[in-house]
Amino acid sequence: MERGWIETVQMLGLDMMVALVVLGFATLAAVRLLAGLAGLLRRALHRRPRVLATSPRDAYATEEWGPSH
Repeated sequence: MERGWIETVQMLGLDMMVALVVLGFATLAAVRLLAGLAGLLRRALHRRPRVLATSPRDAYATEEWGPSH
């Protein structure tokens, strides 16, 4: 009778090693995905809209810095 690959893995005692390697790869993928999502969220929260001056006087803080006449 011929053995399948799963019986061979179990007979050699590699089933736990295979499970740990697969779990490690899944954990690594999840960490990378969460880190990427956290970076996107951080950039989205820290983005400030650009406010462009419509005239040269808009760049001044208050009217006291404008013309005096």
